Amino acid sequence: MSIQWNLVKTEAATYLQKLIQINTTNPPGNELEAARYLAELARENGLHAEIQETAEGRGNLLISYQQSAAQALEAPESSSLLLLSHLDVVGADEHDWEHGPFSGEIVDDVLWGRGTIDTKQLTIMELMALILLKRENRTFPKDILLVATADEESGSTYGLLELLKTHGELFRNKHVISEGGGFPILVNGIPHYLCETGQKGICQITFHVEKSQSTPYYVDNRPMHAAAKLVRRITQFRWAEETPKTTRYLLDALLQSCQLGEASSTPLAEKLRLLQPHVSPFMDNVLRAMTENTMAPTIWKGGRLARQPQGETVICVDCRLLPGVTREMVEKKLAQLVLDLPVTWQIESFAQGYETDFEGPLFDWFDRKVRAEIAGSKVVPFIATGSSDGRHLLPYRSRVFGFSPMLPDVTFEKVLPLVHGVNERIPLDSLVFGVKILYEAIGQFMAEGE
Repeated sequence: MSIQWNLVKTEAATYLQKLIQINTTNPPGNELEAARYLAELARENGLHAEIQETAEGRGNLLISYQQSAAQALEAPESSSLLLLSHLDVVGADEHDWEHGPFSGEIVDDVLWGRGTIDTKQLTIMELMALILLKRENRTFPKDILLVATADEESGSTYGLLELLKTHGELFRNKHVISEGGGFPILVNGIPHYLCETGQKGICQITFHVEKSQSTPYYVDNRPMHAAAKLVRRITQFRWAEETPKTTRYLLDALLQSCQLGEASSTPLAEKLRLLQPHVSPFMDNVLRAMTENTMAPTIWKGGRLARQPQGETVICVDCRLLPGVTREMVEKKLAQLVLDLPVTWQIESFAQGYETDFEGPLFDWFDRKVRAEIAGSKVVPFIATGSSDGRHLLPYRSRVFGFSPMLPDVTFEKVLPLVHGVNERIPLDSLVFGVKILYEAIGQFMAEGE
């Protein structure tokens, strides 16, 4: 059966438009309404759906391709591929937008609204791929599950974490297609499609500086001096760890595209220096962030007004950590950082990063299908500095691939400001492009097995 992609474009746009119009701003979420809409859509197209309600108005959606959703939950080994996305979105002030954030308005073949990039578009790409496979009556040795979760934007408590409590084995040793990648970067005129195969860990730290002994007749500036020293140490802090395999592969691929010779034996700093003239300042910063642990002060509060009691001086710091860095390793570094300063610290939150082994058939099929559509392009892995539901799958040894492919003009640099920003939107040609790539890659991967 020959697929008429112009009709698929219209169909996918209609589904996404309706999904955008369901306001799932988190909090409060209201994902249940979106889950019910998609479940009905799935059943109308021969798929099987079940909703896991996790709180009032909230829940996760599970869609299975071949067997009933209940059977899929009872026999987690019966599936080999999971399609993961989330239904909640961050808030939006309609006064800041050119078109309403929940209007789903289509203007000049571009669909506007909160969730068109993060990440309702991926939900529709994945669902539409399954619908097209079902219409062709394709069957596979193992099943495919689509999981659209609640609460990803606020920590996943009422979303994926709840599902993992009851059915964590669904994800064990599975291939997972998730959010975070699929957007190209142009290097030497060549589109390099980023496939997220890992995430940096995130650690939030609060430093407390010892209170001063100031009185109305004596000003004790030692806490402010200590805080200044601490901030200086943080900004000058360099913590090198082994560069992830993903990052080494990415840098070598970019160097080869720039025809800069054999790259494998070149020192890391030299690779970054060689690439600098060929990438934007934005991408230069992104590439450097993939090679090292970073610490950034985000809040500094303290000091005193004349004749007022001395308040506590507090400095909050955001750390982004390479995969493999543990909480214990962070604690040792913090002890070194505050050495000889009247400062204590507290880790407010810690989420370890992860890295997926990207080599294998699923990544290869992404690459082949993108190359077939976009001449000269290639798919490359990367480590994201942000986080998503994928981080919760580390204990289950899932292989997580963030990939919602877009056309070359929807670059990573253009997309990133739209994520949680104003005027989020997606060209419909990119929407159907993503459907086509996922439909073809999923079909080939499932037919040939792992």
